Amino acid sequence: ATIAERANAFRRQCELAETMKLKEINLDKLMLIRSEKVAEAEREYHEAKSEQATKTFETIVKLMNEEIGRFQEQKTLDMGIAFHEFAKGQARLANGIADAWRSLLPKLEACSSSQ
Repeated sequence: ATIAERANAFRRQCELAETMKLKEINLDKLMLIRSEKVAEAEREYHEAKSEQATKTFETIVKLMNEEIGRFQEQKTLDMGIAFHEFAKGQARLANGIADAWRSLLPKLEACSSSQ
């Protein structure tokens, strides 16, 4: 859901960037021809510049980055626990194999000495 929300916020932010560029071009054009609409175009440009879409997108990106960091920390801890449990299992297995060889060794020696 967060990724979908980020995608929507990014789309809105891209639309805003496009709108701002068009308003900037319009403002530049009006300034060149010294139109009486310059003040209104400047106001629209500055309103678009402080648009909520950009703030929302930036907030979502910040939250996602924090969440990714928390997720990575938790997964690192989980992997550490998994490796620790795996190592303990391997140690138990190695001990079991060593015990099996120790119990088999006298039988092998008995077989080789009886020949």
